[in-house]
Amino acid sequence: MINPQWPKEIENGLIPTDNAMGIMTTELSPAAEAFISHAGRASRPVLEVGAAYGNATLPALKTGATVIANDLSASQLAVLAASTPADHSRHLVLAPARFPDELKLSEGSLSGVLASQVLHFLDGEEVERSFQCVFRWLEPDGKFFVLVMTPSLSFYHDLRPAYTERAARGLRWPGIFDPRIVAPPEWRDQLPSMVHLFEKDILARCATEAGFEIETLEYFCFDNFPEKHRTDGQEYVTMTARKRP
Repeated sequence: MINPQWPKEIENGLIPTDNAMGIMTTELSPAAEAFISHAGRASRPVLEVGAAYGNATLPALKTGATVIANDLSASQLAVLAASTPADHSRHLVLAPARFPDELKLSEGSLSGVLASQVLHFLDGEEVERSFQCVFRWLEPDGKFFVLVMTPSLSFYHDLRPAYTERAARGLRWPGIFDPRIVAPPEWRDQLPSMVHLFEKDILARCATEAGFEIETLEYFCFDNFPEKHRTDGQEYVTMTARKRP
């Protein structure tokens, strides 16, 4: 889905954020698709973290769900609000804030949470707090949908040897790097000073330590994705985790 109010793609299928926090894909990830489907059955509001311009929030609103759209960038949320059809706007709640610490939500108040391409911009302690907060915010049987980058993605593949060596030494967070040391010039200004790359085992550990039951955990790459950023088909990890009653 491409909305005429969104910025132009920086590359095929990739729309840059306006705050140097990576990109929003035009194609929905498995995590986003599962979140949208879950939103249609939700009894309570759902939350999209890092909503950007709304590629998942907009279709979730179409299901009739109340969607809290969170992002660091108020200007991106303004574009999302302007893109929302009038008959859905009353179900949209904008929440400009830094996740998780600046979001103030009640325990058990949400049916689902999507964090797509968000956790890989947080350090280890922030990731742990994120899982703990989401677990607390979700109702019993609520679900957390996640998509994160791996060391297989694009120019990050040059960091895989360092990742493997750190993991072999038992580092708790082997995937924290400055992405600008490997990013080409056209991407350097689109990235923050830290990226947190994940593999399945790290993401699974985060979920289980917070109390979640993992329903799905798999590697993934988008179909509508530039060939130069592909390596081995394991460019992302997508996960669905459930809060057990």
